[in-house]
Amino acid sequence: MTDTVHLGDVPVGDSHPTVFVAEIGSFFKKDIELAMESLSRVADAGAPVFKTEILHSADVVLPDTGLTHTYSHASGKKTQDYRALIEERVTPLKDYERIFRACADLKMPIIASVFDFSGVDFMKDMKAAGIKLSRNYINHLPLLEYAAKSGLPVILDVGEAYFSETCRATELIIGAGAPMILNHHPGPTPSLAAIHNLRLISTYKQALSIPVGLSCHYRGDLMLYAATIAGANLLEKGICADPDQPEADIVSAAPFSDLPRILENVRECWLALGDGKVRQWPDRDVSGQAGMVADKGIAKGATLKSTDVRFAWPSVGISAEHFRLVESRTVQRDVEEGAPITWEDMGLGSGNEGAGE
Repeated sequence: MTDTVHLGDVPVGDSHPTVFVAEIGSFFKKDIELAMESLSRVADAGAPVFKTEILHSADVVLPDTGLTHTYSHASGKKTQDYRALIEERVTPLKDYERIFRACADLKMPIIASVFDFSGVDFMKDMKAAGIKLSRNYINHLPLLEYAAKSGLPVILDVGEAYFSETCRATELIIGAGAPMILNHHPGPTPSLAAIHNLRLISTYKQALSIPVGLSCHYRGDLMLYAATIAGANLLEKGICADPDQPEADIVSAAPFSDLPRILENVRECWLALGDGKVRQWPDRDVSGQAGMVADKGIAKGATLKSTDVRFAWPSVGISAEHFRLVESRTVQRDVEEGAPITWEDMGLGSGNEGAGE
């Protein structure tokens, strides 16, 4: 059983429903009005947590290095200078403030990916519900520690990382006093089903005793439900107007129109898990259980044999489960063909228990 981590007033852990995080990243590309519209649509759909990313400076990528980023989209692939790609998305902190204040007005917890120390400071100042760090930052120990000391919960993506790196980062974050959620990130965008290895969710939980989620980059919603059944406590997935746009990271997003259905399906999957406890059913319906019936007329004094009996429901006479108790006993009164065989017929009812032995 994992500990519970709270993102605002939303609990995340094994004792609580799987939490869906609606991610808009930087899909809005500096257009804050579009970001605000996205927030409104996510809130209207009933998503419990909203997510963006604090990409306020292009200096997280060095200029003029020739570093490129190749990403898939619905129509193929595109390669772009990485610095230029980031510059297209850089948004001033004052604009991000509008999103955070709107979430506060909606009483909707907001988390965001950060890429530098200033981003952590901003999240703390804005009273965010949690800080997200991408899988590429698993070895950025200074930023991990700084985020952990912010007093906010830390969500760390883990993908293509050694388990020793995962353990080291987890120990550092928890050791600094931060509540932590680990997000399983299977690989590229989009991620094929075959590389998801969702059993890792259970492995991480058993080893680290913290909530574990899925950073979903599968094209479609199937992995959300598979991950819920696999025990994911958190599901993070991109949401946008049109996932077929030729933009970075958007190919695996879900359209806004699908969000209500996704939220309902995730809830149903979580409910289907139950608690694993064996139930007692004092009022259960047993009318479909079979009882003993005379397959032919049985005379008083005969020894009851299996060839004398057939079984049918409802169990009006002796239940089929007690057949071995009465087999080879002496029948105490005539039983007509097709009649239920009762305890009284066998001398074991109405005060005659043990008769005919």
